[in-house]
Amino acid sequence: MMENLSEQIQQALPNSTTAVHGHLPSRQPNPIHALATPIWQTATYTFDSTADLIAFQEGKLWGGTNGRIEYARYGNPTVQAVERRLAALEAGDLPGNYDALLFPTGMTAVTNVLLSILPTGSHVIFTDDSYRKTRQFCQTFLKRLGIETSQVPMGDYDA
Repeated sequence: MMENLSEQIQQALPNSTTAVHGHLPSRQPNPIHALATPIWQTATYTFDSTADLIAFQEGKLWGGTNGRIEYARYGNPTVQAVERRLAALEAGDLPGNYDALLFPTGMTAVTNVLLSILPTGSHVIFTDDSYRKTRQFCQTFLKRLGIETSQVPMGDYDA
């Protein structure tokens, strides 16, 4: 009954509340009881001992991390909180669990999307006013993977 009530509350939350607080049951432990999500500005994290680090690394080999963060490139508590909120906003009333993934730069996002959906033999068409580094990536790196590219003038709808 309580789980059902929790789901009803989550579905009733307006987008503005979801954007600030996310889904209430998925809140992370908050040792200082702050209402706002703290901004964690760190790239590296420490371990209490070498044994703890070794156990963490060995656990990663088998797909586990126990929620532990080792390096900001793989996420930090602030980024994870934003990802949960975006997933909640994007999913809306859809049933099921959804995820969101943030990238540190636009170029990282673009390359991840292209590399994840384009098999060898694909053909990408992009406009001449797209981001220069994206054009370079498409014309050089994707070419080496056997992916054809074409650049067309922006506004040339017949191209």
